[in-house]
Amino acid sequence: MHSQSQVQTLSKHYSIETNVNVTPPVDVDVALSPAILAFLQERLEDITELVKKPAVRVPSSVDTLPLRNYFISSSHNTYLLSWQVLGRSSAESYTHVLQENARCVEIDVWWAAKRGAIVTHGHTLSKSVPFVDVCKAIGDAVKEGDWPVLVSLECHVPVPKQDELVQIMSETWGDKLVRGEIEGLSGDTISPRDLLGRILLMVEYYPGGEITELSEVEHACDILRDDSFDELDVAHDEEPGVETAHVHAKIADSLANLGFYTRSMKPAKGWLGEVIESPPNPPNVLINIGEPQICSLIPKALEELVQNAQQHLRRVYPNGLRLSSSNLDPLNQWRSGTHIACLNWQHYDDGMQLNEALFAGTNGWVVRPSLERPEHRGRMRLTGHIVGFSGYCRAELFHGAGKQEWQSDLVECSRDPEDVTSIMWDQTFEWEFDEDGLAFISWLYSAARLTRLHMGLSLVRLLDMKGKHTGATLLCEFTLVGVHPSGEL
Repeated sequence: MHSQSQVQTLSKHYSIETNVNVTPPVDVDVALSPAILAFLQERLEDITELVKKPAVRVPSSVDTLPLRNYFISSSHNTYLLSWQVLGRSSAESYTHVLQENARCVEIDVWWAAKRGAIVTHGHTLSKSVPFVDVCKAIGDAVKEGDWPVLVSLECHVPVPKQDELVQIMSETWGDKLVRGEIEGLSGDTISPRDLLGRILLMVEYYPGGEITELSEVEHACDILRDDSFDELDVAHDEEPGVETAHVHAKIADSLANLGFYTRSMKPAKGWLGEVIESPPNPPNVLINIGEPQICSLIPKALEELVQNAQQHLRRVYPNGLRLSSSNLDPLNQWRSGTHIACLNWQHYDDGMQLNEALFAGTNGWVVRPSLERPEHRGRMRLTGHIVGFSGYCRAELFHGAGKQEWQSDLVECSRDPEDVTSIMWDQTFEWEFDEDGLAFISWLYSAARLTRLHMGLSLVRLLDMKGKHTGATLLCEFTLVGVHPSGEL
């Protein structure tokens, strides 16, 4: 059973404080040096109002579009607290990420002869947690009026035992669980508003029944195996060794019925050119594909991937060989149309920084911008005026054509923690690029989406390498304007 104290401990360690730039804290003093104050006074700026002004503005939520019109903030291996090979599992992890507005979580469920249904990372040294505890944590975290939560259920439980999974989820989640088609709402029209406070279960679908899937992480982790996994009663026999394939359990009808709007299918080779008709396939097939497979398609079939994402929800999960639970590049996935780019929330790396830039201040669902080809777009020009900060500042622009970068002059600062060191750079950079709804600017362990960046003068709160607010601020001024083909504004 998850406890509030354990959740608070997890949140203190893992929470990311990106929201300080969306809703500036009123109970934290902002230290401004005499030089910064003099600059603001010369500009006749109201310092009290400037401190309250958010550096990132989040528009009002739109909850009436079909599900395929959104990006969804997603947690991979949600149950793990650290590395996927050696990590400890925790039901409290679900409470934490859902409180942070993750709207898609993952459950890897297995059957242990002595313990029943458990959640763990199969064929590794990761510790397990009871399936029922995970379900209770999810159910308690989903409140009335919350934006819908998707649960990706990776089922490794034999068919005769799957009715028990259905019973646990039905009893624990009650009316929050979507149990089938909602009258009058097809997969093409159902929206987040129709599902507020509800849980959608992603249930696996294998055309033709049982399939064999090469599972990279299990191959790598077989090297670390010991006898602790012998108690697992899985749906197949397996000999240890790096050439072993992984066979998923078939899915019982009682479980399959719970996945009406999100039937998760790991596609076979050539899937992108095929039409998944219903029948014979179930309605609302969700493409559930690994990072290596999708990344091999992006360079040669980007337009087709974008078009396919208009027909099917798509979830991309990290390469199984990311043994340290590092993250894939979510921006690369979003640009291909992927709705659910799964990230390991245990690590605040570049991937999580971009995820925070997209979802901070939202309900975990963000309307997808147009992903049309660049030649159909206009040109934009971003001008950044970096006034001052302690140390040095480096900015990067992430957009469809690649990266652009600017770095200030390097100035050594006082090492005395009591000093409020301020550097007045008063430097400007300028970037010109194709109009891009998925362009981001990054600085010192955080990022912001350009369409949400406050234009004009603002104080950007800076984070450390763990995503915690440092108390430091960057005084800057941005303008973003359209550029005429002749080069004129």
